[in-house]
Amino acid sequence: MKIFIQIQSPSDCIRLQTDLDKFFEWSTTLGLSLNPSKCKVITFSRSQSPIFFPYRLGNDDIPRVYDNVRDLGFILSHNLDPSAHIQHVCCKALKMLGIIIRLSREFKLGSSVKILFCSLVRPILEYGSVVWDPHTAENARQLERVQNKFLCFAGRALDLPCPPHDYTPVANHLGLSSLSLRRNVAGSKFLKGLLDGKVECPALLSLVPFRVPQINTRSNAPFRITQAPTNYLLNEPLRRLLRYANSDPNFML
Repeated sequence: MKIFIQIQSPSDCIRLQTDLDKFFEWSTTLGLSLNPSKCKVITFSRSQSPIFFPYRLGNDDIPRVYDNVRDLGFILSHNLDPSAHIQHVCCKALKMLGIIIRLSREFKLGSSVKILFCSLVRPILEYGSVVWDPHTAENARQLERVQNKFLCFAGRALDLPCPPHDYTPVANHLGLSSLSLRRNVAGSKFLKGLLDGKVECPALLSLVPFRVPQINTRSNAPFRITQAPTNYLLNEPLRRLLRYANSDPNFML
C-alpha cells in the first residue's frame, strides 16, 4: 500500500496525515494489524530545503529514510536519480555472471553460453528500464561493461578473434545487440502499447502530447515536445520515450 501527495505547504502534510489516519481506522475496522516499523516515509524532491513532517500510523511514528528506498525491485533515490539503482543492478548482474563463468568454462557451444546470459543476467540489467533508462554516459557504460565482460569470456571460450577491447565480432557471432539499443526498443514497445491500449494507464496516456499541425510541414514527428529548461526534465521517462519515437521514422508504421 502506497499513500502519497504532492507537498507544497504544511497544510498538504496535514492532509497526508489525515489520509494515514483514515487508512489506519479502516484497517482496524477490518481487523488488520499494521507494523509501522516496516513502513517507510520518503520525500522525493530536488529542493535544497524540502518540507519534512513527522508522520504517524496510529500511535507510532513512521521511520523516515533520507537517501533511497527499495520498492518492487527498484532503488528509488530521494531525487529520483537512477544512479543508485543502476549500480545495484550492475553488482547483482556481475555476481550472477561470475557464477555462469565459473560453471561454463568448458562450454564450446555459443548457443549454450548465450542462453545462460540472456536468461540469467540480461533480465537483471533490463528490468523496468523504461523507468530508469540512464541519461548519462557513465551510467550507460556501467551497464555495457557487464555485457562486455560476458563477451570477453565468450570470445575466449569459443576461440573467436577480436581486437582488444572491441567485442563487436563476438556480439555479431552470438547475435547480441547493445543494451542501450535494447532499452530504446523496449521504450518504443511500451509507448506503442500505451497508445494501443495494451498498457492500461489513462493517467499516463493523458500526458502524451500529440502533434496536430494546422498546416502541412516537412516534419513527420507524431508528438509535440515542449522545451525543457533543465537536463533533469529533458530526460524524464515519458519525454525521453516521446523523443525516441519522434526520431524513429518507423514508429507509427
